[in-house]
Amino acid sequence: MSQGLHLHVDPLGGVAGDMLLAAFLDLRPDLEEGARALAGTIGPGVILIRSDASDKGLRGTRVRLDLPSRETGPTHYAEYVALIERTSPDVGTRSRAADILRRLGEAEARVHGVTLNEVHFHEIADWDSVADIILNAWMLERLDIRSASVAALPLGAGRIETRHGQMPVPAPATLEMLKGLVVIDDGIGGERVTPTGAAILSHLSPAIALPDGPHCMSGAGYGLGHRTLTGIANAVRLSLWSEARTAVGMIGVIRFSIDDQTGEDLAVALDRIRRADGVVDVLQFAAFGKKGRMTVRAEVLCDQARLEDIAAMCLSETTTLGVRTSTERRIVLPRTHEVVDGIGVKLVERPDGKFTRKAEMDHLSGIGNHATRQRARHAAESDE
Repeated sequence: MSQGLHLHVDPLGGVAGDMLLAAFLDLRPDLEEGARALAGTIGPGVILIRSDASDKGLRGTRVRLDLPSRETGPTHYAEYVALIERTSPDVGTRSRAADILRRLGEAEARVHGVTLNEVHFHEIADWDSVADIILNAWMLERLDIRSASVAALPLGAGRIETRHGQMPVPAPATLEMLKGLVVIDDGIGGERVTPTGAAILSHLSPAIALPDGPHCMSGAGYGLGHRTLTGIANAVRLSLWSEARTAVGMIGVIRFSIDDQTGEDLAVALDRIRRADGVVDVLQFAAFGKKGRMTVRAEVLCDQARLEDIAAMCLSETTTLGVRTSTERRIVLPRTHEVVDGIGVKLVERPDGKFTRKAEMDHLSGIGNHATRQRARHAAESDE
């Protein structure tokens, strides 16, 4: 069963419904046909138009809605709800779009002191606004977005003209929906986050950074707005991340140095430590110690539960006077084994889902000379 993807939003120029939609289409151009078909069901003559564009040297996608019909779109909350119910192609899209609309409606209701059903969307009363909500909801559902994060949002500055007169930037309803999110003032004025863009972010309940742990990026898309900003591209970047399939745990680490034990005896000691129960690996490095003496630095990796016992063994088997111990977090890739023509092969799944193959040298060691071993290795590691 799919665990879904994580969506990260980088609002370089700002966030608006059409910019998010453009970024989704830049990320997944294969969904353009489905998006255009859905747009055509939202209102009479609504046509989604996508184009390649650039801004300040940054390539991306820009979208607009062609509205040949002069009819106005829905204005009241109940009309929007009915339209979403009628046009959403699946339950997931309908649920997301309804939640985005509800968050926008509740913000407007708080600002104007009315009930949700009394909300009149003066500032977004057109087909393109409801289309932004439904199409972005559809994109989120198609991509199976299950979590999100957003970088600091540009606050903007100045005033905008509305049917209620001049309003400060961010617009009051937008500001309501930005609660809990990190914002910055980058010195560039104007409306940088629109009400629809804020409502979509609110629906995502984003964190301020990627989740902890290893992740693998599967793609990124850039959506460009229609305004021109001074000194910065008016763009939003979306990137998709999946949790890397790794095992995370703790491992014991023991480190010590030796400068007065013969190489022969030290080799015997380290080999005994390597074979001890709970030891994962033993590494040794040549180094210079005090008074310019040649020194061997040893590092032992072992099960965390066996750390004290293995440390005692290091003190018994070598001439070191002390060891340093610690526990460290480690990330291990999933692996399996198979046998190819009598040779063991380790298969490792990388974070991007691809596999690498490594023939076991113990199985190759008894096969002929170097050239023969290399041919056997290549044959065993081939995925054909």
